[in-house]
Amino acid sequence: MSSKPWIGSPTFLLVMICLIVLPEVANQWSLSGDLESSIGPYLPEETLIHPSTGAMVVASVNDVPIYDVEIERYLERLNVFDEMPDTALHVYRSTVMSQLVRRQVILSYLQTTDFRASEQDINLALAEVKQSLAARGQSLDEFLASGKVDQAMLRRNLAWKIAWTRYLKSYLTEANLRRYFERNYERFDGTSRHVSQVYFGNPENLEDFDWDVAFREAVFLRDRIQQGEISFEDAVKKHSQAPSAADGGDMGWIKHHGPLDPRIHEAAFARPVGELVGPIQTKFGIHLMKVHQEKRGETNWKDMIDDIRTAAAAYLFAHVADRHISDSNVYYFGEEEGSEIDPSYVRRFSDEFIAP
Repeated sequence: MSSKPWIGSPTFLLVMICLIVLPEVANQWSLSGDLESSIGPYLPEETLIHPSTGAMVVASVNDVPIYDVEIERYLERLNVFDEMPDTALHVYRSTVMSQLVRRQVILSYLQTTDFRASEQDINLALAEVKQSLAARGQSLDEFLASGKVDQAMLRRNLAWKIAWTRYLKSYLTEANLRRYFERNYERFDGTSRHVSQVYFGNPENLEDFDWDVAFREAVFLRDRIQQGEISFEDAVKKHSQAPSAADGGDMGWIKHHGPLDPRIHEAAFARPVGELVGPIQTKFGIHLMKVHQEKRGETNWKDMIDDIRTAAAAYLFAHVADRHISDSNVYYFGEEEGSEIDPSYVRRFSDEFIAP
């Protein structure tokens, strides 16, 4: 494999932007050997502070730290602080952190393969960074200080960009992209599905709505339908609290992407036609859905090639991370891995992280 990095390519410009707003990977400063033991999460606070930038370690992968500043700058880049309530901040932070952890897991793996970034590759990329900075009248030290990054962080960031770009170039061939489209056509070609629902909720007064009770009722009703004790149609008539109950709970034809809550769109394509989906929870209530019909779209796959490439890259990111994370020493320090959040934000995080 050629050792020539991607200097001069459009992705290099993305690196420059990313390094200003986010030190995306941790530096080579190693935590103490105790980190590999079960007491890793309980190291003294002073051990978890970067010696030169003062950034706090919130997680680590194979002794490589993930810093709080990385999470904060990523959220700032996505304008999350202006769009979500303070009560949800912890969950969003945790979700970004889990993506940073997975990225480091992937990099650790790629550096053992032919896709790895050699020291020569990184040195050439670093020289390109210095040259670009000099053209703007800025030194490397000034650049690093402005983003609370040290040179080790920068080199690891460049290693990620080089190795991940090579990996994607190898796998995202035209044949593989077409194969991915054929297996996931409904996400790209405008396919729609006819869906109806049993709705539990009170949109006019959700503050007094008992979410836990409603969810349990929906699960119980789903089980009764699946066991043949009641038909879906009768369940809609007797239990749905939406005006659409009079029309059989009809939600109309739904595409994979659209104006409804992202969970609704995703659920509509989560199961084969004829099966129940859910219950799922949105900010509007609890939904037990059934897919009745599917109508294929007519968009040609080549017209959606950019979207297909992005989705396939996200799939590879998740696949490689899931495959190798069990072989990695991962610890969280005062933070928890991300749980469920708004899928629209998950996609935004994913698109940002998997871009070469």
